[in-house]
Amino acid sequence: MFVLARYLLMPFALIAAILFLMASHIIGTALHHQATWQRTLATVTDVSPYSEMQANGLKTDGIDVALAYVVNDVPMTWSGKGKDIGLYKADKGDRIEFYYDPSDPSNLDTVAMKGWHGGLLLLAVTGGFVAFYAWFFWLRRRTAPPAPPMMPSASRVSGAGPRQSSRQGGTFSRR
Repeated sequence: MFVLARYLLMPFALIAAILFLMASHIIGTALHHQATWQRTLATVTDVSPYSEMQANGLKTDGIDVALAYVVNDVPMTWSGKGKDIGLYKADKGDRIEFYYDPSDPSNLDTVAMKGWHGGLLLLAVTGGFVAFYAWFFWLRRRTAPPAPPMMPSASRVSGAGPRQSSRQGGTFSRR
């Protein structure tokens, strides 16, 4: 039964490990952008909602945005789907802080950790499950309980008077 559980839970452990790596990558990327990319304030110059139907029949709603911002005293513009830069709600005239890649200033990101608490929860749950699974089913040593000590035969004991047996009880017995 134990071996069966080990292999039946393996797909769940692999899925949890993949989710853990994905969440780590997302959080790591956002923290990297915050640490190494430059900040700028962008002004939303145009907003228009859109809806698109995906191949599986699901409808996706979002916003198309146009932004104006300044990088090293050079005015720049960006336009496209808001979700591409982490922007999901905006009104015309809003000023929003963005991070841009110094080597390519047209590469923007809000670095807003959407669902930060959920991401940490995902990391904790999946990491904990994988660690417990690996420890419990693969790393933990399985040892048999110690055998009771051997009692010497009466013919080998010399010069001893009558003794009480000092036999140790089983694993769960009282002492």
